[in-house]
Amino acid sequence: MPDKIKIGYVGIGRYLPENVLTNADLEKIVDTSDEWIIKRTGIQTRRIMGQGESVSSMAISAAKSAIEHSGIDAEQISCMRVGVNTHLRFPSVAAIVQDALGIEDVSASDIAAGCSGFIFSVEDVYNRLMTEWMLYGKKSYGIAMGVDGLSMVTDWTNRSTCVLFGDGAGAVVIGPVEAGEILATHTKTEGKYANLLELDEFLSVPLEDTKKMTFRHRNNTNYPFLTMAGPKVFAVAVRSMVSEVRTVIKKYNQANGANITESDIDYVFPHQANLRIVSAVRDALKLTPDRIFSDGVKKYGNTSAASIPIGYVDQRGKRPGALEVDVSFGSGFASGAILRRVAP
Repeated sequence: MPDKIKIGYVGIGRYLPENVLTNADLEKIVDTSDEWIIKRTGIQTRRIMGQGESVSSMAISAAKSAIEHSGIDAEQISCMRVGVNTHLRFPSVAAIVQDALGIEDVSASDIAAGCSGFIFSVEDVYNRLMTEWMLYGKKSYGIAMGVDGLSMVTDWTNRSTCVLFGDGAGAVVIGPVEAGEILATHTKTEGKYANLLELDEFLSVPLEDTKKMTFRHRNNTNYPFLTMAGPKVFAVAVRSMVSEVRTVIKKYNQANGANITESDIDYVFPHQANLRIVSAVRDALKLTPDRIFSDGVKKYGNTSAASIPIGYVDQRGKRPGALEVDVSFGSGFASGAILRRVAP
């Protein structure tokens, strides 16, 4: 790859609902306690969508924030990908965001890869921009997002899962840079673990009665509920994220004749699932606490595909020139990592 071609982040943004759900609030909803929640998850507060907020409205706000931070015009965006799992309708979130931004002639679509949706979206946008530049000489911009409203699909009577999740959106504008480029990406899916973390179907069968053309819901609400085999998810999640960090480093080394090791990584942004998973990844990679992001878990809970870009804003400007890795896992089991250099 020619040295002159560098593509990276040129803007970041996020949206978090104003409504804060504390552990004390949850004590009034289910049989739990602040001590139990913090010991098991590390989560102290999470944001929950209120009236007038939706998955698409959060995505629109995050996208506008990222574009404003980038300093480009929205019309310069040619590609848009949205990692999302809780939209539960069509058209896509990407189409709704495109319309809200007033952009024409853009490739816009959603990506469903569990909590790894943002990583998959960045990879897809990056690959498209790189292809357009290398094959057609076209330098343009794209936007990758992660957004989810897990409060809509959480069983608020199940204390094992309802303490974990929050709502939010994050976005990055990607385009030509002089420094601070994406160095390598890697994604994969292991469908054999799909039943460990899944969202129940809306319908038990497409049609209950094909003569009368009627159907029935599997449960008593209009929404399905997510289910999770916690201990098994923990084991697969830690193994997957550690493996992805090592793989993305290896891919970069093989392509560039480099010799980067785990010890050369200045900072890691892991998916903010819960603090125990983050800590296990940190220990496996032999990182000190100051080299891995964990505040997102404490303040926002598990925001699924949005957790990594939400964290970018908290850490903005703290490590110019740093070598960083983003890594995630999610239902599917979909996982992936991004190796990138922070702009100086």
